Amino acid sequence: MRRQQSTGPARLMLYVAVLASLAYLGGGIALIVSSQSFNVFPEPGLLRYSMGILLLIYGGFRAYRAYQRFGEDS
Repeated sequence: MRRQQSTGPARLMLYVAVLASLAYLGGGIALIVSSQSFNVFPEPGLLRYSMGILLLIYGGFRAYRAYQRFGEDS
């Protein structure tokens, strides 16, 4: 007799992956778009925009992986 695997932890990890990808995407957008950084972000320039683009790319990659995992769970 086989025990059925619990999908609770897997479903929770999927939601965490989606939230993390949204956080990376939002951080990248905020870094690129924000005009006043209150000395929290680097000064506008190549470093700031490249960090923002890198966050957007990584967030997109994480969102794609979460989408793939969502397709496997269905």
